[in-house]
Amino acid sequence: MAKLFIDSTYDISIGILDDNLGWIKFDKFYGQKASAIIQTETHNLLKSVGLKITDLSSVITTAGPGFYTGLRLSEGFADVLTFSGFTHNSFLTYSIPVLAGVQAGTWMTKAYRGEYFFHFWDGTESRNELVSSKDLEDFLNTVDKSSFYSHSGSAIDDFSRNLLQKFSTTDDLLKSKSKIIFSSILKSSTKVDSFYFRAPEDEFKVSI
Repeated sequence: MAKLFIDSTYDISIGILDDNLGWIKFDKFYGQKASAIIQTETHNLLKSVGLKITDLSSVITTAGPGFYTGLRLSEGFADVLTFSGFTHNSFLTYSIPVLAGVQAGTWMTKAYRGEYFFHFWDGTESRNELVSSKDLEDFLNTVDKSSFYSHSGSAIDDFSRNLLQKFSTTDDLLKSKSKIIFSSILKSSTKVDSFYFRAPEDEFKVSI
């Protein structure tokens, strides 16, 4: 049966995968609130390819890194579908290159408060780092950019784009290598906790 894919980590992507994990349809929505469109656009997407929600067997979501509200909405929608018998798998966006077979590299996206989130991997270990905009140029001078990814073109702003010679996107990997990526996720029954750039206790502090 077909599968629903939802990514609300930055912009919003909604797609339908066929039995062979190829895209029946993939739509991306820029600069829109997840609360305003996820359910409506899922309905519209299914209708456009002649499917109903009951024709789907599972939902796959990205669990971050991303912004709290968007992630909670897609996760909540997925939870509702699990009540109807759907299976739910999720994964972290920066794992896409690894799942696609990229052995080492750097992944970057805009984060909160003028910061940039980086994930580094090299086949044996990985690490994450938040970098402020004032330190970004110096930091990028220390980074190997030969295998450099962002989630999408819109997840890198003009300032950071001007500091990079080139970069690839995990959006493009999802589109071109969907079978490899999603077969690995489904085979491992992956479901990971949501990741909001920082731990919730660090991000949400009580004001006195």
